[in-house]
Amino acid sequence: MAVTSTFLRQRLEFAFPATEVHSGIPLSNGTFGALLWGEGRRLRVTLNRADYWDHRGGLSFGEEATYENLKRWLAEGDEAKLREVFEGRQPAEPGTPPQPTRLPMGRLDLVLPLDWSLASGGLHLSTGEAELELQGYRGTGKLRTTLLREAPVLCLRVTGISGAEVKLESRPPDAPEVVERFRKYGLPKAEVFDLGEFGGWVQECPGEPALCVGWLRHVSAGGLLLFVTAVYGATPSEARKQALQTLEEVSSGGYTPATLRSFSSWRKWWEKAPVVELPDPSLSLLYHVGLYKLAGLSVPGGPAATLQGPWVEEHRMPPWSGDYHFNVNLQECYWPCYAGNHLEALDPLIEMLQSWLPRLRENARVFAGVEDGLQLPHSTDDRGQAMRGFWTGFVDHGSTGWTAHLLWLRYRYTLDREFLHEVAYPFMRGAMRVYEAMLEDDGRHYSLPVTVSPEFGAAGIRAWGRNASFQLAVIHFLCRALGQAAGELNLDEEARRRWADIDARLPLGAIGEGPELLLWEGQPLTESHRHHSHLSALYPFDVLDCDHCEADRVVSRHSLRRLTQMGMGQWTGWCLPWAAILHARQGNGDMAALLLETFRRAFMTPGYASTHDARFSGLTVMDSRPDVMQIEAAAGAAAAVLELLLHTRGGVLRVFPAAPSTWQEASFQGARAEGAFLVSAELESGQVKRVEVVSEAGALLRMENPWGESPVAVRRSGAASRHARGRFLEIPTEAGETLEIVKV
Repeated sequence: MAVTSTFLRQRLEFAFPATEVHSGIPLSNGTFGALLWGEGRRLRVTLNRADYWDHRGGLSFGEEATYENLKRWLAEGDEAKLREVFEGRQPAEPGTPPQPTRLPMGRLDLVLPLDWSLASGGLHLSTGEAELELQGYRGTGKLRTTLLREAPVLCLRVTGISGAEVKLESRPPDAPEVVERFRKYGLPKAEVFDLGEFGGWVQECPGEPALCVGWLRHVSAGGLLLFVTAVYGATPSEARKQALQTLEEVSSGGYTPATLRSFSSWRKWWEKAPVVELPDPSLSLLYHVGLYKLAGLSVPGGPAATLQGPWVEEHRMPPWSGDYHFNVNLQECYWPCYAGNHLEALDPLIEMLQSWLPRLRENARVFAGVEDGLQLPHSTDDRGQAMRGFWTGFVDHGSTGWTAHLLWLRYRYTLDREFLHEVAYPFMRGAMRVYEAMLEDDGRHYSLPVTVSPEFGAAGIRAWGRNASFQLAVIHFLCRALGQAAGELNLDEEARRRWADIDARLPLGAIGEGPELLLWEGQPLTESHRHHSHLSALYPFDVLDCDHCEADRVVSRHSLRRLTQMGMGQWTGWCLPWAAILHARQGNGDMAALLLETFRRAFMTPGYASTHDARFSGLTVMDSRPDVMQIEAAAGAAAAVLELLLHTRGGVLRVFPAAPSTWQEASFQGARAEGAFLVSAELESGQVKRVEVVSEAGALLRMENPWGESPVAVRRSGAASRHARGRFLEIPTEAGETLEIVKV
């Protein structure tokens, strides 16, 4: 029998009435999503698809969009030319949107009889089924609903009420902002239809397939069966035909046969994830909710993770177009898939990036003048089309390197050499080729004369400097990872020497007085700043050696002190999980836990949705839009919890490296670590009791001794134990074997 955590054996309760869409219960299969919310007699089911786009508009690299021109215009102070070329300030053609955007889809409302109301609700994370209690003068009823994992169909069953008395209302988007946007850019009014058992609406969009949101209902004296879908067709009639066919195929067996496969799929998903038991209810909540969101955010065969995933609200256009942001937001979405042992969640991202390679090569050709490079703008649609209006993001090549880092980690956590050879290595090499074209060599040192640090200075004409610490950290990561990868693959000996030379002669960061990491040369952190990218040498790129180098330790300590001094006054939701990981990487579990608790209280709705702005004032000035949901912070928080339990730093595995001082009992089973290891460990009376390591690939296990320098016993599968000692343990492994490590 599979082991499940205590948390998963309980229903996650949601507060009803739920008067905000993102206070509702989220359901998703990675492509099709739903939010269940409402009050009184009305249950609102907000619907969306993560692949629902209007692709028109955007900004392409014109022939003037070169690094040389960027340097020249900045030196000359030619702001007009800078913005024209790198922001696309020229107006779009009449009737054409300025840039692509995700689209709101609408909702379906269930209206209960006059004497009935929504009483309470919850979500069974282990099966992905939502459950609502209904209250009436004549008794009680129940509503159960789940979204199929293998098809874009929401299955819903109401019992205890006559199905004929439950009314359905199709609600295409009707908010003024959305109506005006649709009118301005040529989207006709949705065509609503109701044929009794089959109803819904069809929405057309220029240049896109028609969308049909359809529902099929079966009523009885004892209840209601309802099936809802959202599918595309070449024409409105084809979309409606496809919707009916999809619904009839699923509904023929009723609610239970349709949902059993999904329940089984969810159980298998949780069986693969680490089983985590924590003494802190808040952190346990963040871990489990974050992994649940990951399971509904990026699923093989579906789209990659956008800012809102499949949970775009219907009452407005999605903030920031609901697009792909490659300068932390997308990365944070995927952070928990590594230790969380769900690397298949990366598949949609990998497939999307592979499909963009011709566009990324052309970007690099124009910007850097290289034929074999890759360059990724910081924000795009699902076709790689860049967004307008933010020149510092458009020229931020760190977005490419940071995305390459996700691919490198995919290799490091599996040691899949084929993936390294075919995907990760070529992408990293392409990213590095652009940096090589940007670097200057004075004979002693390499440098980057014009760089940006994400979001510092926004898009102002002075939002740049020499040797931004973020960009230098990316380059050092690429040099080291490429050198290691090329060595393992026996490739590119000359390039390896070049990368080693750059790594040796490029500053680790812009180091100022203190010493501390600056944003760029001469620019310390002088204000609260939400983007911690100047500290990326600590995390995620891990290019400072705080175990063996006193200078690196001092720089790390002083840099985090400066972050503390400047405070959280301008932070947003996704900043806190990242900051928690930075502290966890320094062994400061108490601060990491405090940041995560602060995140839960200040940046989560009653429906456990992570928000961009704070939900109340006083913590940060970023509090004017508390209803804006962005998904990455929920995923990032789960990753931060896992960082307290284990992480690899400097190539060394650490077990319970940042357990808060109050923890006495805790455990985790089956967390994935670099080197293709599955790790389990227990904390008892505040001390590590035992560590178990399953080696999938037979790599050398390098682990920090959880008991200081005390001797340890290493027991192998079916073999006698051997002793080891020292602060850092090096233990050879064989593929498929299990090691148990205990203090002697």
